[in-house]
Amino acid sequence: MGLHPLLRQSGASVTGWNQLMNRRRNIKLLLLAFVVAVIAGLCMGIAMSWIASKVSYTQIAQFTGSLYSRHPELEQVLLQGIHDHSTADVSAGSELLHRYRYTEHLLDDRNRQLIITGSLGIWMVVFLGIAVIMYRLGKQREARVAGLTSYLYSINQGMDRVLPRTGEDEYSFLEDELYKTVVELRQTRELALQGRQILADNLADIAHQIKTPLTSVSLMTELLADNIRNSEDGLYVENIHNQLGRLERLVSSLLTLSRLDAGTLEVQRYPVDVYAMLTSAAEPLVEVMERRKQTLILQSTPAASYLGDFHWSTEAMLNLLKNCSEHTPAGGIVTLSYEQTALYTKIVVEDTGTGFAPEDIPHLFERFYRGKNARKDSVGIGLALAKSLIEKQNGRIRAEERAEGGARFVVKWYEH
Repeated sequence: MGLHPLLRQSGASVTGWNQLMNRRRNIKLLLLAFVVAVIAGLCMGIAMSWIASKVSYTQIAQFTGSLYSRHPELEQVLLQGIHDHSTADVSAGSELLHRYRYTEHLLDDRNRQLIITGSLGIWMVVFLGIAVIMYRLGKQREARVAGLTSYLYSINQGMDRVLPRTGEDEYSFLEDELYKTVVELRQTRELALQGRQILADNLADIAHQIKTPLTSVSLMTELLADNIRNSEDGLYVENIHNQLGRLERLVSSLLTLSRLDAGTLEVQRYPVDVYAMLTSAAEPLVEVMERRKQTLILQSTPAASYLGDFHWSTEAMLNLLKNCSEHTPAGGIVTLSYEQTALYTKIVVEDTGTGFAPEDIPHLFERFYRGKNARKDSVGIGLALAKSLIEKQNGRIRAEERAEGGARFVVKWYEH
């Protein structure tokens, strides 16, 4: 299925903007990494200089203090030696130290631990600083994405919510595109709903215009039937009357399906007594089933109910009962049973007729589908209408073959 043109256009714009923002983000990250490296280098240099100065000062203080404590008269000589930097003094001192095996490595071993510890400490501080910055940036991105996601979710739930505006950032363009797309789609939806309402009104008007002459013709056929009841012409008139009734039912079913498609069919949600509803659905078929020598068994206990529309539930069950009666031979049985659980109320309609062909079961509820065992005058909308009416009331229906032979329809009306 293709995307809506607005979404395609917005998606292309957002893709280009995301590429631009990714490049900008990468440049910013590179600059940030460069700045952090410079700062870390400066901090490391300052720290190493401080550590080296501290070590040197400690060593000079130790040497000076040791010599001064033994020869106080050399105070001025010691101070002058510290102040003046003589190459000859360095060479003489180095020769003396090497003579007694005091080398640079000995002093390096003493100071290495202090320098390494200081360096690690500085880098840990730098790392923690970067981690804190990245964490805060990540949380900001998560908050922005969560805000946009929440906005889209509320729109999908049908809530008229204004997109909260924030400062300029990498998601600003996406935010603007989402808002424009939602506004356009909302306007498109409103126009579509208006079109559906106009269609439903037109269909209702057409159905009314069709029903008016049908009713007149039906009344005239009844009058004719009264006058020529016992003649051969009476059979033709009765035939016409039956076909007119069938045509009226077909027009009514098509109108109901059209209202379902247009979303203009209103259903109530009140407690429906299952036994009363099934009795109402079976009543129009009692005389027909008696003529066909069929038996209708209706469970009367225990009491059960569900939230739904009594009228449209009756219409749906009537179509299921008609289907069972039409495919059940003389002497057959049509059974209605039900039960209520904590999750749903289940109604089972089954017969002892010819049942379903296995290849027909997946298509039984498709409109205008006629199975292998369908009657010649069947249009194929009764089961489709029943399914639509049931699902409109938060119900589900499935068809299956009985183990003993015959058809079974299982309807579940869910509480939630």
